Amino acid sequence: MTEELAIVIGTANTMIYMPNNGIVLCEPSIVAYTGDPKSGKVRYVGNEAAATVGKTPENTNLRFPVTDGIISSPDACRDMLAAFLKKLIRPGLFGPKIRAIAAIPTGLALEERRIYDDVFARAGISDVIMIEKVLLAAVGAELPVHSDKVSLIANIGAGTTSIAAVASSGIVYGCSANIGGIMMDKALRDYILGKYNFRIGLSEAERIKCGVGSLFSNDKRKMTSRGADLTVMSPSSFDIKSTDVMEAVMPYYLRVADAIESIIRSLRPEIAADIYTDGLHLTGGACLIPGIEKMFSERLRIPVSVHVDSEYAAVLGAGKLLTNKAALREILSQN
Repeated sequence: MTEELAIVIGTANTMIYMPNNGIVLCEPSIVAYTGDPKSGKVRYVGNEAAATVGKTPENTNLRFPVTDGIISSPDACRDMLAAFLKKLIRPGLFGPKIRAIAAIPTGLALEERRIYDDVFARAGISDVIMIEKVLLAAVGAELPVHSDKVSLIANIGAGTTSIAAVASSGIVYGCSANIGGIMMDKALRDYILGKYNFRIGLSEAERIKCGVGSLFSNDKRKMTSRGADLTVMSPSSFDIKSTDVMEAVMPYYLRVADAIESIIRSLRPEIAADIYTDGLHLTGGACLIPGIEKMFSERLRIPVSVHVDSEYAAVLGAGKLLTNKAALREILSQN
C-alpha cells in the first residue's frame, strides 16, 4: 500500500494534506523532549508541545526545528515529522510506503537540500519530491503558473518571505528575505515593553497582532492584553491599540515592499508589463493583516490581492499536484 501526502514544514506550523481528505494536520512546529533531546525521548509534539511553552518542568526541553523558514535542527525535525505521520498513518506489518510532495525554501544550497532529504527519509518517507514553497503557493492560489504569462507572488510566512515571478511551470526570478510573522511578534513585544513598560510573551503578541493588527492609520480598535506591569512589578492587564501594532510592524512590511520593488525593477520590460496588468498576489499567514493590500498597492503602484486560504496556499498547491500528474511533470521539467 502507498500513501501520498503533501507536506509543508514551516517555522510556525507543519501542515499535511492527503488526497480525498484535504488538510489533515496543521500543528505548531515544536517538539518537547523528556530529558536531553539527544536521547530522542519525545514527550509531545505540535499542539501538545505548544501548550507547554513557558510552563515546562525541569526535565522537559523544547525544540523548534525550523528557524527563518529553514530546518535548523534536523534530528528534532525528524522526530516531529515521524510523530505527525504516526498520528495519520496506521503502521502495518511492513509499514506503508509513503510518497510525498514537500515544500522547501527558495534558493537552498545543495547541502541544505540534502538535510531535507535526510529528514524525510529518516521520518519514514520513501519517496519525496521537493518543490519551492513559493511555487506551490502560486499553484494553490490558482495562478496561471503553466502559461507563459508571468505572475508575481509574495509568500509572507512566519519565518521568511519568498518573492517570485512565475511562468511556464517555473520561477523566472525569485528571492527570499528573512522577514516574517515571528519577527513581527518580537517587534511588537519589544515595542510594548519600550513604550508602556508592560511585558508580554510572544504568544500574547501574536494574539494582539491577529486581534487588532492593522496597517490602517485610522483604525481605532483596541484589546485588553495580559502581562506584567513593570512599573508596579505585578501581573496586570492593559489596553493595546491597533495603532500600536501598526507602528511596531509597519517597518517590516515596508521592507517586504522594498524587496518586491527590487524584483520588479530587475525584470525585463515585457515581463514587467504582465505584472503591471495582473498585479501582486499575496499568500502566507502574515499577509492577513488588514490594510496590506492598500499599503502595498500605493507603494508599488500595481494591483494587489490577498488570496482566500492564503495561509494554506502552499500545502493546497502541493495537494493539487498530487492529483495532477501532468502539471507535476511540467514543474519537475523546469527544476
